[in-house]
Amino acid sequence: YERLRTRLKQHFSDNPLEKVVLFSYFRATLAYLHERLRDDSIASVVMQGGTKDKDQLINDFRDSEEGVVLLSSEVGSEGIDLQFSRIVINYDLPWNPMRVEQRIGRIDRLGQNSPVIHVWNLFYADTIDARIYRRLFERLKIFEGALGSLEPVLGDKIQDLTRNLFYDQLTPEQE
Repeated sequence: YERLRTRLKQHFSDNPLEKVVLFSYFRATLAYLHERLRDDSIASVVMQGGTKDKDQLINDFRDSEEGVVLLSSEVGSEGIDLQFSRIVINYDLPWNPMRVEQRIGRIDRLGQNSPVIHVWNLFYADTIDARIYRRLFERLKIFEGALGSLEPVLGDKIQDLTRNLFYDQLTPEQE
């Protein structure tokens, strides 16, 4: 927590209006972080299973006039758009690399205005979390070794198609 607090305080000092998305697998961890952040005067909201109006919570988070941390369980790792944020924090790392990709995908999507997004992975050295982190990157390297990086292959083409779709008058056939 100390490392998280230090990084967030520095980030909000430099970027006072930004929104940060933090994922944790455990509900108890989310409650703990919410309480600790509140005690350290860092605004946060919690989204987890059972959140009554997820859309309203996301709208309030987005529209807040201060820097805020969205503390989310895995319920927020699919099917929501958070491209108004440019930072994802993995407070704990899932074993499956696709879960990490899904978390990152909440902000790395169409409509993202920042040219760079940041992913902060927090873990203690010489622990199982550190081994999970190494294994995740080994698995991702295997993927890249087999298929290559998809961004250089598809990135420019997808950007061109998106730009044309949103900014040009296309015929139905072109669409």
